[in-house]
Amino acid sequence: MTWTTRTRLALAAGGFLLAAALPAAADEAAAQLAVRHLDAGTLAAGDAELSAVLDKDPGNDEARIGLGTIRFIRAVEHLSQGLYRYGLQPPKSFLIPVVRLPVPENPNPQTVTFQDFRDLIETFVSDLGSAEATLALVKSDQVRFVLDLDKVHYDVRGDGVIGDDGRLTSVLERVTGMARSVMPASLEFKFDKGDGLWLQGYCNLLMAFGDFFLAYDWHESFDSTFFHFFPKMRSPFRDALASVDPNDWVGTEGGPIADFISFAHIRWPLLDPARMHDARNRLKKVIALSRASWDAIEAETGNDREWIPNERQTSPFRSVIVDQKRIEAWRAVLDEADAILDGKKLVPHWRLRQGINIRRVFEEPQPFDLVLWITGPAALPYLEDGPVTTSEEWNRITDSFGGSFGVFAVWFN
Repeated sequence: MTWTTRTRLALAAGGFLLAAALPAAADEAAAQLAVRHLDAGTLAAGDAELSAVLDKDPGNDEARIGLGTIRFIRAVEHLSQGLYRYGLQPPKSFLIPVVRLPVPENPNPQTVTFQDFRDLIETFVSDLGSAEATLALVKSDQVRFVLDLDKVHYDVRGDGVIGDDGRLTSVLERVTGMARSVMPASLEFKFDKGDGLWLQGYCNLLMAFGDFFLAYDWHESFDSTFFHFFPKMRSPFRDALASVDPNDWVGTEGGPIADFISFAHIRWPLLDPARMHDARNRLKKVIALSRASWDAIEAETGNDREWIPNERQTSPFRSVIVDQKRIEAWRAVLDEADAILDGKKLVPHWRLRQGINIRRVFEEPQPFDLVLWITGPAALPYLEDGPVTTSEEWNRITDSFGGSFGVFAVWFN
């Protein structure tokens, strides 16, 4: 072989190796780009840059999972900005999930109406839908995305200033009730395909809750109770209330409790029945994605900064042990929930002889009255004979979680 021939072969081999390495290098660069914007809180810029990357390289799943994550945090950001704009101040004794996000005090809030608040929820659902659709396009089983949750920020006020009051861990603290001091010292995780499916499932879960509130007209509940959250809103009922002695427990604590009862008691007319159909479809998707997520998690062989581990892996959440028995129990929970949403298993009512077909509750929605659901009359259109899920069955399934089923349910999704 001549020197020239050897040189050509070497150059060809080098070119081949360089070409083979370029996609991996590009993928890694895309992941780092996503992390940089998440850490800096420059989410809109990150969305634009990663979208441009995907326009040029549609197969770049590192860019896609990074973009999906950015869009999920943007959903939180937009909702937080709206709550700040209207001066959210949630009382500790009267909490609703949507208004549990931590926002700083706004010294000059805008007046909020029911339609304003409904628009916030609608935007939140739309933003989550964008994140979910992006994550759904991640195909590679080898996708990896290292992210330190302690460093993730967003613009909580909408003024372009990124500070400590816009930390993702503040959201985790408020929503979970777990102080940062009792969380693991490091919150750096290597997210993979299973975690992407997990986040996609959570998007659907949150959208289902949003769809429920968008399906009904609950402006009377809003007008008579939400001044507890937004002190500047106009409320004739608040204006009619007598002044309260701050040392009087009945006035200071009993009042919000009474208003919570009012919130639950007022009958909500249907406003958009299709939203209830959407909510059921999203809950069905949550179950399917949870199964797919666990299929991917159980197939993993590595053990590196796991968000949700399989039985052979470890997690920094040392107090929450994952083993095969609990994984199997969770899959049984999914099966039971799926059967309930399909109407194959009925749900019992404490006063009624027949069971409730939950599928029909979503597909044939009626005006919503929580009190009538508790007492029984609201269930009458949905009563049927058939197999009923029982508390004994649920206790048997959830016993594997050692009294911490709620914690695992929130984490496992």
